[in-house]
Amino acid sequence: MNGLLRRYAIGILPRYVMGQVAKSFSLALLMLTSIFVLVVVVGKAAETGLGPREIAMMLPLAVPSTLPYTAPVALLFAVTVVYGRIASENEVLAIKASGQGAMTVMLPSFLFGTILSVGLIYMSNDLIPSATHQAKKALMSNIEEMFYRILKKERSFDNKGWPFKIEVRDVEDKVLIGARFSHRNRDPNAESPFDMHIYAERASIQFDKEGEKVVVILEDAAMLGAARHRDFMLIDKERLELPMANNGDRFVGTVQELTTGQIIDEQAECLAKSVEERNRQSIAASLWIASGRPRLVNWPTIRATYNDALYWDQRYDKLETEKHMRVAIAFSPLFFVLIGVPVGIWRARGDFLSAFMVCFMPIILIYYPLTLVGVNLGKEGMLDPLLALWAGNLVLAILCGLVLRPVLRH
Repeated sequence: MNGLLRRYAIGILPRYVMGQVAKSFSLALLMLTSIFVLVVVVGKAAETGLGPREIAMMLPLAVPSTLPYTAPVALLFAVTVVYGRIASENEVLAIKASGQGAMTVMLPSFLFGTILSVGLIYMSNDLIPSATHQAKKALMSNIEEMFYRILKKERSFDNKGWPFKIEVRDVEDKVLIGARFSHRNRDPNAESPFDMHIYAERASIQFDKEGEKVVVILEDAAMLGAARHRDFMLIDKERLELPMANNGDRFVGTVQELTTGQIIDEQAECLAKSVEERNRQSIAASLWIASGRPRLVNWPTIRATYNDALYWDQRYDKLETEKHMRVAIAFSPLFFVLIGVPVGIWRARGDFLSAFMVCFMPIILIYYPLTLVGVNLGKEGMLDPLLALWAGNLVLAILCGLVLRPVLRH
């Protein structure tokens, strides 16, 4: 055992290779994460009107959620560069000539990929969902300030996720003056994008952060229909409740905010609500029919129960897909390094960038599309999430087998 540890883990050659890979990986990860985070945060800032203070709060919270995507690519880049260099300088040839074999320098990177994958699994179970939730709370705590800042500056607030487009003449102390609320038309073939307009001399906005909705109180208001239905109605002291996100979804996806333990608990709740209520209604209907009184069966309630059961089944599939996706993506560094190391040695006579692209092209063209398709099929319940999410890793394992054998032999 000591001999194996010295040869593959703590010996001079393994420590030399691990040091080179760790150095390149750290630099690549820092670069990719910085670009990824800046693009995400700046995009969110442009969309919601974040100020410098909000951006500074979001930056550290956005880093953990990017690691499952930046760390595998950074490791792939590191191993192709490092192994391409040591192979081009005949270091691998010298190791083989000494009778140790190429696996002496390859196995440390495989262990590095395994350790990184285990770390990402741990982070995906708790740290990343918690950071996502904290980012949402930080954004929600300043959403009222951002809303008024945008409205005062641009005199309009046109968020595609809201059912109303808001236009104002002015904003005075968080009171909208001369406000117009245009309700979006749900019919994509409609002549006008709006089917109703509400005009208010004054309107006040209340943000319910717990319920994730906006309450609008109208004063001296009137409602006017669209072109074909020019109905006019005076309304005053009415309340409009607007969700903060499209279709009632949370500002940040609720599934991504849940830790793995919370996902398991909610799955058990979904099963209970789906199965128990359906069984109870089925038994009640069977007893009424068996007693010769089928007219007493509450068919509307049964229909509603089965509709609710369909919702809970879909929710269960989404949770199951999220659970498997976290593990499958967390293991991607291991499969990336399994294909990157032999390709780096195989392409030693070419430039290092071409070796990286030889590895990255099948990942871009096969791995990520398979993962995206698997997520959609898993959420729709059309395919077992375990098979759907691990298909991409399985393809990479097959490709690794094709390139690893000739590298070990020659």
